[in-house]
Amino acid sequence: MDAARKILEKLGVTLHGEKTRIVHVRHGFEFLGFKIKRGSRPLHLPADKIKSGTRKGTLYAYPRQKSVQHFKDQIRKGTRRKAPVSTKTLIDQINPVIRGWGNHYAKAHVRKLFNQLDRWIVLRIWSHKYKRWRCCGWKRLPSAKLYGELKLVNLVALIPSLRLRKQRASVKAGCGKEQPTRLQSSW
Repeated sequence: MDAARKILEKLGVTLHGEKTRIVHVRHGFEFLGFKIKRGSRPLHLPADKIKSGTRKGTLYAYPRQKSVQHFKDQIRKGTRRKAPVSTKTLIDQINPVIRGWGNHYAKAHVRKLFNQLDRWIVLRIWSHKYKRWRCCGWKRLPSAKLYGELKLVNLVALIPSLRLRKQRASVKAGCGKEQPTRLQSSW
């Protein structure tokens, strides 16, 4: 601890004695809403088959449970069933919260969590719209309409590595190429 204190003092940073502690990376630590920890689970695929960069024993950052709970509380507050707003207005109100929280944690290890939260948000919107816990909102207000027409922010789409894959796939399929116009091809 003293060695770290000396190095940081040269940089002009002081350590807070009560808050600073030394922990083993296997147990992890919390910093700025993230839990940073060394991965310890065995991988089910051989290393050459994994394209995402996941490796056993590497460091991972993911949102702490308290941060996820706070985010869910904010969404719950906006999607109460008794709130007298239209679905479009409701989505316009919760989109900044979703986008801000998603962009903050987008570079962490969150693909599974974002998928779960996306489904949970859609269920909250359906229960708001049809005022029931279990409802048939998926028939009249499908997810495609929520994300497409009503412009609900998709958390999974905020993950940069997935965005790059989608762009590469569209270029590979010929969607990203410029097509010559009729005038250019006739000259």
